[in-house]
Amino acid sequence: MTADRTPNRLADALQAIPGVRSVVERDGALWADAPLLEVEAMAEAMAELGIRLGTVTAIPHAGDAESTVIYHYIDEHRVINIKTCTRNGALASLAPTVRAASWAEREIRDLFAVEFPGHPNPVPLIRPDGIDTATLREAMCRPAEVARKPVSPLASPLAANPARS
Repeated sequence: MTADRTPNRLADALQAIPGVRSVVERDGALWADAPLLEVEAMAEAMAELGIRLGTVTAIPHAGDAESTVIYHYIDEHRVINIKTCTRNGALASLAPTVRAASWAEREIRDLFAVEFPGHPNPVPLIRPDGIDTATLREAMCRPAEVARKPVSPLASPLAANPARS
């Protein structure tokens, strides 16, 4: 099916996907905010438009078991990002119909403990045997600690300007 993919028509098509609340253009990319996205309907709509999935990324929420999940689609020279949130730590898997989603979903499951019910091969992709997904999620949610740089005696003002010594 060939669809009209001009920016306004594409935004209208995204807005029609169940769960999409708003669509905006930022820096040449379209961003759809879809807190209650029906991911299977999204995949079907994007396939009908002839737009392919590039990848899927996630950001864990500190303090709860939810994560923001962003589906990144590519339409010729434009990126279309559809942002949603897990519900009860899960989102339906796209892997049965969208092969490009398989590894990304497995990686997100390993790192952030997001479940993708319906995934045809949910074995760990990067998580070592014996490590629970919650362990990695906790580490990803922990604030980074900034270590002070060691001070070298060679970094003193006198060492920087030998003429002053």
